[in-house]
Amino acid sequence: MTKDNVTIDRSRQTSYPSAISPSRLAHQETLSRMLNAYLRETEQHDPYIRLATNPDLSLVIKLPRTNQRIFGNLLHRSAAGHHVYGDKFHIAESEEAQPDGWRELSFEQITTLLLDEISSVEPNLDVRMLKRTELEQMVYNSLEHMTSYLEHALNSPSPVTLDFRYLEQTLLCGHPFHPTPKSLEGFSFSDSHAYSPEFGVNFALNCFAAAPELVLEDWLDTVDYGSEAPWVPAEMSEAALTHLPPECRHYVLLPCHPWQAAYLRTLEPVKSLLQQGNLIDLGSTGPAVYPTSSVRTVWNPKDSCFYKLSLHIRITNFIRENNEEQLLRTLDASRIVQQIQDRWTSEKFQILLEKGYRSLKVPEIPSSTQDALISGFSMILREAPESSRSASGAPYVVASLMEVLPGETEPLLFRAVQESLQSSSSPDDRVHDVRVQTDWYAWLRQYLELSMVPLVELYAQTGISLEAHVQNSMLRLEDGMPAAFVVRDLEGISVNRTLAEQQGWIDQVVAANSPVLYTEEESRYRLKYYFFVNHLSHVVQRLAYYTGQMEQPYWKVVRHTLEELQKKTTESSHINDVICDLLNAETLPAKANFLSRFHQRGETPLYVNIPNPMR
Repeated sequence: MTKDNVTIDRSRQTSYPSAISPSRLAHQETLSRMLNAYLRETEQHDPYIRLATNPDLSLVIKLPRTNQRIFGNLLHRSAAGHHVYGDKFHIAESEEAQPDGWRELSFEQITTLLLDEISSVEPNLDVRMLKRTELEQMVYNSLEHMTSYLEHALNSPSPVTLDFRYLEQTLLCGHPFHPTPKSLEGFSFSDSHAYSPEFGVNFALNCFAAAPELVLEDWLDTVDYGSEAPWVPAEMSEAALTHLPPECRHYVLLPCHPWQAAYLRTLEPVKSLLQQGNLIDLGSTGPAVYPTSSVRTVWNPKDSCFYKLSLHIRITNFIRENNEEQLLRTLDASRIVQQIQDRWTSEKFQILLEKGYRSLKVPEIPSSTQDALISGFSMILREAPESSRSASGAPYVVASLMEVLPGETEPLLFRAVQESLQSSSSPDDRVHDVRVQTDWYAWLRQYLELSMVPLVELYAQTGISLEAHVQNSMLRLEDGMPAAFVVRDLEGISVNRTLAEQQGWIDQVVAANSPVLYTEEESRYRLKYYFFVNHLSHVVQRLAYYTGQMEQPYWKVVRHTLEELQKKTTESSHINDVICDLLNAETLPAKANFLSRFHQRGETPLYVNIPNPMR
């Protein structure tokens, strides 16, 4: 046994059988996420063990603050911490204990042990118990929602062929390093069934009309201002013509999520504006939209765009509303991306622009009330990929491609590759098992050429660090191979201030104090986490585990691709420095979601270091 990432026992490597219940599957998926997050955040990067007294066990999880250890089976040993576990866990007084001294642990008992260990970092007992209780509630909140999503998926037929909408709505288990990946605070059970993408729903948008002097908006293009803008849905324009009195026909339309509209109507400042007639509630107007993997961003297929709407609910770590700084960040980021779009984007590498935003801003009211109105009414318009409505060749959300649906034995990625191959071949030539018949090393090389290479080049030459984690990334396939890579959600990008200055963007494209500007160290740090740790390590683990291989040969493909890119650079260039850092740094940064969730640091998450798998 080497220290490389290895599948421990190939004879035991199985996906969940189709007979497994959604509840049990949700428990296993939740436990896997808690364990992976806990091990990563306590620097237990290689939890492999061999015990003379119990040779069937291969996993140890140390709980040093509470002086205990959990033992189990390690089915896959991952360089970046995406371990896969057996379904039985034990505890014993010591590693030397005889078989009768080992006690099997339930999901609830393991959860208690992990929460006790994590919470022990808080010295104040009262604060500790309060935070621990809240985190425990969110673990079970997430578990309950995940169970309902898996049950719905198991009882609902999947489409004959995969499509854009289905992949947007099939992120059933979520972030692989998060203790509460599907927690929702604010949605009732009926709300979730009406508005959660995991239930495959669509719904009509609501709309408000506001006096022009109360509207806060900014756009890349002047044509998008006001209610006559081409992006305003026809349904909303028709509702305004029908329901607005003549003296209010010049009011500006504000699209709104129906849940959020109901919430906003309960706020006193909103009630006051409605009574004064400065704000008019047009109710449910349409169009019909589909919630996507982020829940609050919805896809409008008719007008081929996305609306990133505000929702006053906590999804995982955050209340999902767009505050004024986030609106500014988003549009500043889009303005900078617009500067480089012609030179850096192509059919194979695309960045979806945020076209602008609109919200409500009432003068001469307390700042806290002002902030609540801006955040509550804010809406961001985003481009949709041109091929999103295509019957074939649409891009798929990478996070959903990594999911293994209940009753299935492999991630959706393998089905997507299979369908892509079948659509381009004759019946006699069709591949029947893509896991065996696809050269996955060549597949990964092509994937890296479309994603990693342009991301690194873009960062090194322009300073733009895209937040290309798996939920912000989409992949289009042709003949089963990667054909196009799409990045979305520009609010999370960071731009190297020094390079922005060199390109004349400061004070010309964005202000000197723009929240999108970062130091070189910060912007590079975010690139390392979002793409290499969050994104690439997940793809590598899925390819290795489900093809029955070790991870390290896939990481060698990553390293070789970076080395080939480095050969095209000069030693003194910035890109050479970036590549050397990626190849040789001992560690990479990883977000500590377990600790951040406990400490309630959604907006300012904690980070830890993990060993660099590319070394």
